[in-house]
Formats: sequence, C-alpha cells, structure tokens
Amino acid sequence: MNITALYIGRVGDVIVATPLLRALRRRHPKARVRLIVGWRSVEVLPLIPFVDEWVVLEKPARVLENLKLAWRVVSQPCDLLVDLNSSYSKTSTLIARGVRAPRKFAFDKRRGPRVFTHMVAPPAETEHMYDRYARLAKALEAPYDPELELRIPPQDAQEAARLLEPIVSKRDRSFKILVHPGNFDRFSFRWPEEKFIELTDRLLEDPKLSVYYMSGPGEREKVEQLVSRLKRPVPILPSSRLGVAGAMLRAMNLFVCNITGTTHLAVALGVPTFGFYAGYTQAVWRPRGARHGGVVCPQWESCRETEVASAHAALLDHIRRLG
Repeated sequence: MNITALYIGRVGDVIVATPLLRALRRRHPKARVRLIVGWRSVEVLPLIPFVDEWVVLEKPARVLENLKLAWRVVSQPCDLLVDLNSSYSKTSTLIARGVRAPRKFAFDKRRGPRVFTHMVAPPAETEHMYDRYARLAKALEAPYDPELELRIPPQDAQEAARLLEPIVSKRDRSFKILVHPGNFDRFSFRWPEEKFIELTDRLLEDPKLSVYYMSGPGEREKVEQLVSRLKRPVPILPSSRLGVAGAMLRAMNLFVCNITGTTHLAVALGVPTFGFYAGYTQAVWRPRGARHGGVVCPQWESCRETEVASAHAALLDHIRRLG
C-alpha cells in the first residue's frame, strides 16, 4: 500500500501533524508513506520517524525542481492521499488534484474544487489542532493519540553536545531556562522585547536559575541586540539546523517562548515549555499537559498586553511544579 500525506506549511504546522502521521503508520504498518511538504519545513523531515520518503515543493523561482515534483506526483499512483492542512490552500488543492489515488481525505474547507473523496467536517474557530487531527484520524480508522513526536538523529545529538560543551557545564545543577523571544515577523503574537528583558532581569536575580537565549533563522542580530540590554550578559546558543537546535533544547529544563515552530519542536522532544498566549493561540495551538505552562492575554489576537509581573509569578509557579 502507498500513502501520500500532504502539508504545505511551516515547521510548526508539520510538527503538530506528527501524531496523525504516526496514526497512519499504526493503521498501515506495512505501507510506504510519502510526505509532501513546502520548502519552509524541509529541516524537520529527517526528524520524523513515520515516513519512508519525502518530496519538497521548492520556492516558486525553482521551476525545474517543481516540475520534477509535479512529474513524481502525477506518475506515481498511490492508494490513499491525506491532506493534513485544516485551512484552504490553493497549492495543496492543486497537488491533491494531481495525485492519482482512489481515496483522498481532507478537512472540508468550503472552498476550491471537490478533489477529495472523503471530507471531514470543517474545524470550528476555537477547535484545538490536536482535536482536529483526532477527527481526521477517526475518519481514517487510525489509532490516534495527541503526543507530538520527533527523533533526533545521532549526528545532530553529537553536534549539539560539541556546541554546548563550552557553554553549559556538565557539573552545573542549576535549573536551566532557555528563552526564545522570536517570531519577529508576527507582531501581535509576539510578547514585546522590553518585557522579555524585564522578565529575564528578574530571573537573573535568582542564583538557582541559569538563563540562556536562542534565536531562530534570521533572528541572530535582533536577539544579540536584546541580550545586550540585559542587566548582565547571558549566553546565546549557536545558530544551527533544526535537529541540532532540538538536541540543544533537550539539555534545558524549561523553554520560555512566544508560540512558534520552536515551541512545538520542544514539545515533540519532551522539553517543558512556558508560553505567552493570545486567546487564539491558547485555544488552537497551546501544548497540552502539566509540563506546559503559560499566561493567556484576554485579547483574541494579541499577547502583548500581558504584564511582566503576572508572567513572572506564573513562571515561578510553573518552575516549582516542575521541581
């Protein structure tokens, strides 16, 4: 049996879909599973243990590569297609139309041509992503649990250990907090940099805590500028590919973050998180479970109004719960 899963999204989107990919593998253990993704999420592919091959839709300017993708899609028939995107995507719909499969499953997006044979009811605005995939898995008769899962390749773990050696002492028994103030391209879902500075300065007053910063792709300069304004310098983890960044995350006791793909990376690797949530991200994207704390802003589409004092108090409570 050949299965094609499709998600033209960002890194975090694909990570959140890993429980559905695992459910497909459990339902069809002998199947060959192919995953089609967009270029923005290519680095997560080696970390997903439930697929046998992947195909990458490149940037529009890379015409030849995308023509090759189109040929693979059209020329290789499969038995089942699953579109993982719960929102409408013209690109995904076009690819799904080209895949030759007798069964094609997707969420009903109320837009676009009817290229799918089985439609799952469209998600409500406040329906969590985990619950959306639970419904899709039920339609596929696949055993589903919502735990995100990635696996770090050994070479990435070794590279992370090498990079961390001069930064994090193996004898250090303090509670290690990694701060990621990123998601700089999404203003309303980003807690203000000045508040990250004030919160970090408060954390630096506690000798039982060690604070580190990290940056995402293209964020290094902005994070360096932010760290330069702290009451005292803190280390910034080296920039690296996603697998190495994930392995460095696992060396930390807590990840403090805006809601980004890195948040879901931490969750999938078993790292506790503390996030700054708007009403929307709280309802749809917040990780579940006692390991994952946070503060929620009353505004539906902004987390910026959350005050430092309340965030600091909630963060200390979460650290105590984590022990």
